Amino acid sequence: MDNKAEPIKAAPTAQTQTNFDRKKYLLTDALCELGYDDTLVNTLIKRNIVDFSSVDYTSDIIDQLIEHYGYSKVLIYLEDAVVFEELDIALTGELGRSWHASKGETFRERIQNMIAIPIKSLGLKVIESSALKNHKLTRQLDAVKRNLVIDYGEFGMHLPYADIVVYSPENSHVIAVISCGVNSKNRIIDMAYSKLKLQTSKITASIKYYLITTDFAERSIVQTDLDGAYVLTNENLEESDNIKLFGHFIEDFKQLIKDNK
Repeated sequence: MDNKAEPIKAAPTAQTQTNFDRKKYLLTDALCELGYDDTLVNTLIKRNIVDFSSVDYTSDIIDQLIEHYGYSKVLIYLEDAVVFEELDIALTGELGRSWHASKGETFRERIQNMIAIPIKSLGLKVIESSALKNHKLTRQLDAVKRNLVIDYGEFGMHLPYADIVVYSPENSHVIAVISCGVNSKNRIIDMAYSKLKLQTSKITASIKYYLITTDFAERSIVQTDLDGAYVLTNENLEESDNIKLFGHFIEDFKQLIKDNK
């Protein structure tokens, strides 16, 4: 008697669907076998990671994912592998070629879109700092704002110089603020000053302050006065503990959350 286990076939419904729906069913089954949900399905299909013309079984898709990303990443860190691949594409594709042509607002939107999903996987939320300036805020966002503002005494309470805020939806605690700019030369002093002011209050002292940019000056200020700078560039970068390529951002942020639990 042959006790060899049969490969796990995809859901029978996949065989009667349109080409795109069939791909979604097949890939969803494979991801479920690996312990993931279906949030990666559309991204993987869009990138043509899997050759669906040669796929009949869940194991076929898993084999192709392992070949593309590597065994350990598929079984443990697939979400991270997909995110990091997207960052690499952003640096080398058309998006990367347009960094320096981007307006500041476009740059901030792109950065926020890149980091939102992996940060959400940590149970946190990302919001533009400007959204906290609205007169009508939800109770949660009003608490976020109160946990972030800097007290200037007789001159009132003001938000720090930043573009993106990362906070916990459970208690509205602000984890970090991020300043984004195609070129940080004209904003580096403002960033350092905001970081200094955040440290003057017990409520805001633990907030991390990061810079994400395509280029920066005043390396000494970044190195000593900010919690980290992440650079999008294809050129050689002299990295340090505080100055790194952008691809390290999510990895470092996850470590920050782990260390503070």
